[in-house]
Amino acid sequence: MNSGNTVIIHFSPVEYYPPIQNLIKVLAAESYSETAGRVFVFTTYGTYKELKNFESDNTNIKIIRFGKSGNGIRKALRIYYYGLFYLGSLLYMLIKKPGKVLYYETMSSLPAIFYKRFVNKKTELFIHYHEYTTPEAYEDGMKLTRMLHKQEKMLYPFAKWVSHTNDYRMRLFEKDIFPLKILNPQIMPNYPSREWLKETKLPNKNFIKAVYVGSLSLDTMFTREFANWVLKQNGKVKWDIYSYNITNDARQFIQSLNSAFIELKGGTDYYELPSILAKYDAGIILYTGHIPNYVYNAPNKLFEYLACGLDVWFPDEMQGIHCYETFNTYPKVLKIDFKKMDNFILKQAINREECFLKMPSFFCEEALAPLKSELIC
Repeated sequence: MNSGNTVIIHFSPVEYYPPIQNLIKVLAAESYSETAGRVFVFTTYGTYKELKNFESDNTNIKIIRFGKSGNGIRKALRIYYYGLFYLGSLLYMLIKKPGKVLYYETMSSLPAIFYKRFVNKKTELFIHYHEYTTPEAYEDGMKLTRMLHKQEKMLYPFAKWVSHTNDYRMRLFEKDIFPLKILNPQIMPNYPSREWLKETKLPNKNFIKAVYVGSLSLDTMFTREFANWVLKQNGKVKWDIYSYNITNDARQFIQSLNSAFIELKGGTDYYELPSILAKYDAGIILYTGHIPNYVYNAPNKLFEYLACGLDVWFPDEMQGIHCYETFNTYPKVLKIDFKKMDNFILKQAINREECFLKMPSFFCEEALAPLKSELIC
């Protein structure tokens, strides 16, 4: 019953998640024999009209969208889209009879659970988590997610692959599910493509260009603190923000500053970022670490900034980045106490004396190689 077909289930729109886009691109770079089967990616349409649908140039990889997911969808319609996604994915699997199934996050698990338990027990199951969710968060979250998590835990001992983005998260995850055991735990970090690599440059000591890319809020990020620090620099720092997903209060706050040195640029396509980021000196990470998922996080923007030659300034609260902190190399990865920004000395941050260049080596082609070899072997 096993075929060469592979199914990847990713409930949230792939347009919002560079790591799944990178996996699809890595798989697309392979040559497929006539007997190798095809890769079918099930996802949803997003609600951000500015984002183009992500597609693969490889005809062996087909991206299929069922329903919508994202902000601004009414509850009744959201329930309908859940059903459409799960039923559509499962029916497609019954037709294509995949020998391998990879799903991302608990919300994507239902078709894989049903198919593995009731249709084809020999199917090789692969599971990856973009985020770390505590047992308390599962209990306090959506009833559907809580129910699915109880079911997926039964499959962990039989899965061929279960992965998180770093060691911190995997250790917490294994502790959470004890006494259940994972046969093949894996670490799969969120790195950009090697194509992103840019030559790093020495910063202008008199004018630093800082950039932030990603969702922006006031409640879970040090947005106020960093903005106020930029204002105090009196023109020595220019901060640009690229974001599709910005809360209303964060937007109003930035606009209320009415400063020529802090600018909302709107969102941008993921694959346009390398040429944009290369124009800056420092990439900013702002998470306050309000939940463990962010405390033990090394976000993809860390590695994207580095690949493009930028220094990275990150909050002390983010323990998942501490191991990447630099001391005598550049591009620099600097830990900052965003609660005491007056103690952050810009001149010291950009100083390159007694530092040597160390090119980044964090790229998805290598990080995804073990999974790629499993999925298309």
